[in-house]
Amino acid sequence: MQTNYTGKVFVLCLAFSALPAWGQETRGVIFGRVFDPQSAAVAGARITVRNTDTNTHVLLKTNETGYYEAALLLPGNYVVEVEAEGFKRFVRSGISLPTGSRVEVEVRLEVGALTESVSVTAEAPLLETDAVSAGRVMDNRTIMALPIMSNSSALLTQYTPGVSYAGTNAYHQVIAVVRASAYSTAGNVGGNEWSIDGAPNNGAKRRISMAPFTDTIREMKVETANFDASIGHTSGINISMMSRSGTNQYHGNLTWQHWQQRWQGSPFFVKQLYYRRIAEAEAAGDTALAQRLRSEDKQASGRSNMYAVTGGGPLTIPRLLQGRDRLFFFFSFTGFKDAKPPTPNSINHTIPTLANREGDFSQLLNVGAQYQLYDPLTVRPDPSRPTHFIRSPIPGNILPKSRIVNPMYPHYVRFLPAPNNDPANPRLEPLNNFLATDMPFNWDYKSLNNRIDYHLSSSHRFFGRGSWGEFFCDELDWTHRTEKGLHLGCQARWSKSGTIDYTFVKSAATMVNVKIAANQYREGGVWTKPLEFPPSKVGLPAYLDEKAGKEALLPRVNVAGYQPISHPGFQNLERFTTLAAKAEISHIRGNHTLRLGLDTRRHQRTGGGGGNTSGQFAFDNYYTRRNDDTLTPAGSLGHSWAAFMMGIPTLMEISYEDSFVTQSPYYAGYVQDNWRLTRRLTVNLGLRLEYEMGATERYNRAIGAFDESAQLPITDLARAAYARNPVAELAAAQFQVLGGSLYPGTGSVTRRLWRNEWMWLPRVAAAYQIAGKTVLRAGYGLFYDTLNVLNMGPSAASWLAAGSTYNFPEDRTGFARATTTVPSNDYGMTWRIGDPHRGIPPVSDPFPVRANGTRFNLPVRDQLGLMARAGQGWSFLNPEVRHARQQRWRLGVQRQLRASVLIDLAYAGSYSDRVPLSRTLSFLPEQFWADGLVRNNAVATNLNANVSNPFFISNFQSLQSSHPLIYESMSGTPFFTSPTVRKHQLLRPYPHMNGLTRTFDSCGAVRTDALEISVTKRFTKGFNFHAAYTRLRNDAADFFYDEFDPSPTWRESNEGRPHRLIATSVVELPFGPRRALLHRGWIGQIVGGFQVAVTYEWQPGPLLRFGNLFYYGDLNQINTGPRTLDRWFNTEGFETSSGRAPASFHRRVFPTQISGLRADMTNQWNANIQREFRLAERLALQLRLDAINLQNRSQFAAPTLTPTSTNFGRVTSQANSVNRFLQAQARFVF
Repeated sequence: MQTNYTGKVFVLCLAFSALPAWGQETRGVIFGRVFDPQSAAVAGARITVRNTDTNTHVLLKTNETGYYEAALLLPGNYVVEVEAEGFKRFVRSGISLPTGSRVEVEVRLEVGALTESVSVTAEAPLLETDAVSAGRVMDNRTIMALPIMSNSSALLTQYTPGVSYAGTNAYHQVIAVVRASAYSTAGNVGGNEWSIDGAPNNGAKRRISMAPFTDTIREMKVETANFDASIGHTSGINISMMSRSGTNQYHGNLTWQHWQQRWQGSPFFVKQLYYRRIAEAEAAGDTALAQRLRSEDKQASGRSNMYAVTGGGPLTIPRLLQGRDRLFFFFSFTGFKDAKPPTPNSINHTIPTLANREGDFSQLLNVGAQYQLYDPLTVRPDPSRPTHFIRSPIPGNILPKSRIVNPMYPHYVRFLPAPNNDPANPRLEPLNNFLATDMPFNWDYKSLNNRIDYHLSSSHRFFGRGSWGEFFCDELDWTHRTEKGLHLGCQARWSKSGTIDYTFVKSAATMVNVKIAANQYREGGVWTKPLEFPPSKVGLPAYLDEKAGKEALLPRVNVAGYQPISHPGFQNLERFTTLAAKAEISHIRGNHTLRLGLDTRRHQRTGGGGGNTSGQFAFDNYYTRRNDDTLTPAGSLGHSWAAFMMGIPTLMEISYEDSFVTQSPYYAGYVQDNWRLTRRLTVNLGLRLEYEMGATERYNRAIGAFDESAQLPITDLARAAYARNPVAELAAAQFQVLGGSLYPGTGSVTRRLWRNEWMWLPRVAAAYQIAGKTVLRAGYGLFYDTLNVLNMGPSAASWLAAGSTYNFPEDRTGFARATTTVPSNDYGMTWRIGDPHRGIPPVSDPFPVRANGTRFNLPVRDQLGLMARAGQGWSFLNPEVRHARQQRWRLGVQRQLRASVLIDLAYAGSYSDRVPLSRTLSFLPEQFWADGLVRNNAVATNLNANVSNPFFISNFQSLQSSHPLIYESMSGTPFFTSPTVRKHQLLRPYPHMNGLTRTFDSCGAVRTDALEISVTKRFTKGFNFHAAYTRLRNDAADFFYDEFDPSPTWRESNEGRPHRLIATSVVELPFGPRRALLHRGWIGQIVGGFQVAVTYEWQPGPLLRFGNLFYYGDLNQINTGPRTLDRWFNTEGFETSSGRAPASFHRRVFPTQISGLRADMTNQWNANIQREFRLAERLALQLRLDAINLQNRSQFAAPTLTPTSTNFGRVTSQANSVNRFLQAQARFVF
């Protein structure tokens, strides 16, 4: 299916044409010049800039050029008054100052007496005449009126020109920080900068910390480009929110929002299952069952109640304190309780069929030969392939009852619900055969915010704000019907923040601003049910209970292809803290406005402990497939479950964890000059210096870099062992055993986990006013991403980043230490633990007593030195990582039409280098790989041959006396306890590491070119609208085509879409009192007070990404033909036989993506209708109904892209998006 992008763009456009380093400053500036009737500058004119909401004011004087500037003003409504001897007094009212904006008010005085006055009421121009930025400012009316889910203000970010959103329109609440953070610009290099009132609002893993309710936000500014030197600490978007503040009038509102699940559209596959079950009952002749099924709801019941209370005004205590004109407060409380069904993408689970649970896997033989099970006890040398092993099939694919001997099995199988979505066609794989449609997805949240503004005088201004929030949930518990709470997947969250700001106006030319802020975000799992099942209660030895102590829980079982059972480890909480301070001085001198600023942040992350306390058990096809390698391809389904039933895992692991405290400081300074060269031309020149230091752990509880040339205690012994049994492809002289891990703070190794870096960030921009209502603007700037512990740290969850994949886990090997058990070193010829031949499964004693009398590896801190990661495989952080660097430029023109419409046309480009990628250092050299479009079993057989292991522990007996701790560690590492090793392992660099990857290798690059067109009409004559189209070209060198490639390959990026169209509008219907029509009489009272608002978003889906496969046709034919859920693309020409698909070590012969072949698009309208009942002059009741996804469109997930799957090319699940979603709201405004 081909999409006519141009037509969609045209149609929608036609329809709508009838802090600085720690947060962009949210306050604004009113500036301008004062002239006499002959256009000469008037020096010394007295300027009063008054906020009409609070009656606070700033007193200024124009300089010798007639220029004045009132900075750091709260957003709001202002009046500018000008007095000068010999001229009439000038008053300009009706000035609206948006968040973080610069509003020009030029004054032309008339000759006369000061007792006379000239008053002008006019809105400020929309043009930006003295700076260059891109983005959007949303005022309070727009924020409050637009239809957004759960009134979460952060979601409005996506309706900004130049913003990319790679996600889907999923269910969202104000606490859902992942969904609210997944926005990017310029290729998504790094993360975004979130702030409230100029203070940091960044939480963990590049996410927003707190996504405020719309009632608490006055205005919001989203900037995709700004070439001011005060902008830093990010290469992404700056999202600044300004909290509501008090005024001289007491004002606020009470809001209640409610929805019920029965109002909502059902997800596509939930409806499909509903009607399929009815059809099956009718086909079986069971009309009673069919009728009962029809009487049931299509989806589980659910509801939500959200409530908010806000209020503010002058802080007055009778007879003690009079705050009018001086001291103001604004308070808000927000909360919600959700009891709802799960999101569409969370309901799909693959579990064993009822027949599988009894050992009957015969149905899988209908799917394909890859599901034939083989008996682990029949393993023997393969007579046709020396050094390999082979097994015999299990007759009929039915496992005898006598072989089901895993003592864990009866305990775990009872946790499983019965499948409810097994495929009707027995030739299809039973994937996603359990839809947990009634699984709880319940959330509970509360938050408090309070702001105080104190205007001591026109020279001294203060404000402070404090926020707190907490969140708990009950979700992802897919076994809630069989064991409620067992799989509770909640990440509880707590956030708190505060800021204090002081502004000192020394004179009309000089101003000083100082701010301090703190923000803490805490999250972690909170559940108790798994603690009721310590290892001894599920068939495992009691010594595991003793080892875990109070942290014992149900051990994790990972059965390949199926839903894991239990949690990966004991719950723990992490804290993410930011402390920030900033000082800035600004000075006006002639035609220059100079600003000098210093700011700093300290990021801290704490947590640890808990972890894998009770064991994890992994089962796959390792012992149930035909060959020891993948010569005969094998699936996962059936194979892994049979291994679980027999109690033969591939791996068993348990660990000890230590706590951690990591921190990273950041410092920056900048100077900015806004130079008014002429009345038409303003040039912005800036230079920023950033210094970000690498992270440290308080007690050096971390492992650091990899020394590629280090001589190891095993080097000579391993080389000698290899020389006794070399492989033909590598001479003994070429076999090298060098390289080991380094611990920070030991020897000459620095304590820092990555390097410190100085960064210079030049900025230049210019704005030229071609005519009165046209401005040409251009800018260039250099930006750097940040590297700090909020985004990077010890938790593996760091990989679950929002808005960026540039996060990595810190390694704490030695301080957190695992014990690993492999049941056999020779594919089941002999068993290291247990004896399956006698019915004793390895899981019966998973961690047996070793020669030294211990069962578990205890933390040894840094005593293993260079050998800490040997034989275990390792992905380590590049200590020489550089901050990703982005050059960004922009050229555009703004044109104001009349007083309220602004058209912006711009070209925006960027080039980013030093973008972090992961590079495989232990790559198999190119000469060993197969090529072509024919499966090469010979290469795979040779490279997977089992050869003598030069790293076998018996080769290192001398270490028992020279390095006893290292020898003990090696004795518990499977890599060193196996007498054989795959041949390819010896042909790789660093063969002793058993796999080596360097993360954050600064070798990637991204380039973008974008055309951005936007039309904005501010609210006049009863409506506003904003429409924008972005045409983006985004290419990235972001992957290695083959693991041995020296540099990454360029391709079209998925971080952004080639077309994106967005629009918003708020319209007051012109009926009733104070409106143009029917403003008198009873009819007007009935039809009056209505308002509608809409948003629209359209963009293509992400490019589909393929693995390596064989394709024999014309690539241009893949994206042709009709597109359906059963045939998303043309599947002809692909090799679908697993026996003829690429074998191991076959270099890539198919591209990762096909131009234009994408997953389902986003195409969504949201709308609401509101009726306001005016109860009194300052009292109103607003009733509103929102419809999210008005057209009830289902957005689908990507199709299956594995040619050997029976679902190849089919869409089998829905994306994480909502169908039509209705929410009702009542708001009392006073």
